[in-house]
Amino acid sequence: MPLQVGVVGAGIGGLSAAIGLRRAGAEVEIFERSTFKNEVGAAITITPNGSRILDSWGFDHVKARVVEAKNLRMVDAHTLESAFVGDLKDVHTKFGANMGFYHRVDLHNTLKAMAESQEGQPGKPVTIKLGLGVVDVECEAGTIILSDGSKIVKDLVVLADGIRSRFVSKVTGKEEPLKEMGWSAYRCLIPMKDILSDDSTRPIFENQPAGYWTPFYLPDAFYMVAYPCRANEMLNIALRHTTQPKDRDKEDWNSPASHQDVLELLKNYNPLMGEIIKKAPDIKIYKLLRREPLETYTKGRAVIVGDAAHTILPTHAQGAVMAIEEAAALEVLFDGVAESSQVAPRLQLYSRLLKKHIHVIQHLSDTIPGTRDEYRQRAEELCDEGLFHHSAMNFTVPVQDFFYGFDVRKEIMSGMKEADMI
Repeated sequence: MPLQVGVVGAGIGGLSAAIGLRRAGAEVEIFERSTFKNEVGAAITITPNGSRILDSWGFDHVKARVVEAKNLRMVDAHTLESAFVGDLKDVHTKFGANMGFYHRVDLHNTLKAMAESQEGQPGKPVTIKLGLGVVDVECEAGTIILSDGSKIVKDLVVLADGIRSRFVSKVTGKEEPLKEMGWSAYRCLIPMKDILSDDSTRPIFENQPAGYWTPFYLPDAFYMVAYPCRANEMLNIALRHTTQPKDRDKEDWNSPASHQDVLELLKNYNPLMGEIIKKAPDIKIYKLLRREPLETYTKGRAVIVGDAAHTILPTHAQGAVMAIEEAAALEVLFDGVAESSQVAPRLQLYSRLLKKHIHVIQHLSDTIPGTRDEYRQRAEELCDEGLFHHSAMNFTVPVQDFFYGFDVRKEIMSGMKEADMI
């Protein structure tokens, strides 16, 4: 009988894990408390180390309305003069996959369709139960307790319920609190036609290869990142800044912000950034949070993945990518496994093999690019070699080599051979 798997949460991490385990031969059931009636979100980047996995699954990038990333333009926030221009068009040749920009909803919907598809994927289609939350789990027994009071026992439980997961302490045995970093991010989506119809903003994006446009000013730790998504119909904006006193109580990822708040932040920088922001139909704000890296990612029959397992800031665009990598790791570990007795030892191997990698990526995501702060130093302590110089800026070649060259499947296969699991 195939392994019976229960996944808590149907976000990008939960859906990816479900696809990977379906492909491994398991029967997968997802429990999601929401109903997906009012999906929201901004854009998201999938770098080649994640795209390679999606490609191997037969992911339909066109259906997901991808915009292929071709370049990086880092500009002075005061003058908008180029500080660095990088070429991303050769990443496929170098790393075996493209780098793509997606609207989060488009990526999510395409993954959901893959998970539930009757065709095009090996294994039995994933069952997704919406409007049914999980209130508790028993990791050793593989028991899931649902909001309707029922209990379900699974061979393997995947906890993928997001950054505010209720179950981290169930895995680690202690409280693992989220902490504010003192930064927040404004985000918005602007119709690209509105940008291109304005004589003042058109030259920034017209006749430019699709990619990042990043005004920055290191002394203020100021970053504004703009890139297209949804088949080039929308421009995604994210703007990191020091959390303002009036925003300290905002907990929701979709808390509203005013145009005036953003314009006030931008008043000391080039006015063209303000002209772009004025075109946003609405603006959201969220606080950047971190949790100390976990000492274990598994307990008994349970594994915690994605944002639930690690807070990854958007610094290097590795948050969703790591969730996809972890799904691929589970796919390799449980390929063809049908015996429930193999679950716990294989999960222990998962945690042992990926722990260092997760910790390093988490520290690097917390680091202000171009600096050697506390988090960068912690990453250096874990890395014997191969870490890019601290002065390297986001998405430059040394950074690409470090992140995009990582092959999670090879890491897992190598570890399984050493553990005599192959």
